Amino acid sequence: MNRRRAMTILGAVSLGGLPSCKRQPVLRTFSTFAFGTQVHFHTHSVSGTTFETVSRECDERLLEIESLFSLYDTESTISRLNRDGYLENPPAEFLHLVRTALEYGDKTGGVFDITVQPLWNWRQKWKEADTNERATMYSESWEQTLALVDYRNVRANEKSISFTKPGMAITLNGIVQGYATDQIVLLLRKHSVHNALVNIGEYAAIGNAPDGEPWNVELAATGKPLALPPGRALAVSAGSGHTFEPEGRLHHIFRPSDGVNTRPYSSIVVTAHTAALADTLSTTFTVASGAERRAILEKFPTADFREIKN
Repeated sequence: MNRRRAMTILGAVSLGGLPSCKRQPVLRTFSTFAFGTQVHFHTHSVSGTTFETVSRECDERLLEIESLFSLYDTESTISRLNRDGYLENPPAEFLHLVRTALEYGDKTGGVFDITVQPLWNWRQKWKEADTNERATMYSESWEQTLALVDYRNVRANEKSISFTKPGMAITLNGIVQGYATDQIVLLLRKHSVHNALVNIGEYAAIGNAPDGEPWNVELAATGKPLALPPGRALAVSAGSGHTFEPEGRLHHIFRPSDGVNTRPYSSIVVTAHTAALADTLSTTFTVASGAERRAILEKFPTADFREIKN
């Protein structure tokens, strides 16, 4: 896999509040390409040697995570599981995240469900079909595809991961970028990095920005910054991130029970103590009803959310 890695050093630059007259620490930025997009972290008050070491290890760690969870890599662990319907001796990290996702399925009453991948595959074929073919697809295969969606039909243990129905497939895209964000945070902390803003698809804050204020995350839905306190993570989900028709009503976040796409013109912003949880809940709240949201939040007291109309 080809990757481009960029490291920049910016003097007296703040990603926090208003610029200060005081001389601020040097801001260093690491950037690379992962999960189909540009990802990065900003840090300050670290030596050049530490920054180089951490940057190299972050690049390597992201490659490891992609080799397990990327649906775009045909030889990744998840791609092999989806292709074969069975995976012997799953890697410990892969098994851990699958089990975590299944646990979140239980805690959200099935609103978060990693087995929605067949719906995505079906809708992509629908997008590429003509009008007559689309009508035939609905009558012949939509209900059969929907019947493949149920996280409770995934069997996962140290010996194997398998599906109880042929044709099932999973996606961890609703949690894995948050998980990767948390992993990079752990790596930075291992190297005693005390101030950083990590963005691996979702955000996590360590310490503060160079001016001593909380790191700011600019929300595309509002164009305004949101302060992210130390130890907090933030995720944003929006159906507009990937749509299957020009109007944007049919998007990539499916309600597992019926395959419906809800809130196509909203962005869901969640903050939590981990990016994996924030990622999961932002995906979940995009399709959850108001009552479901309230019930889910009771189980995750560290989380909060807002809905922004696009």
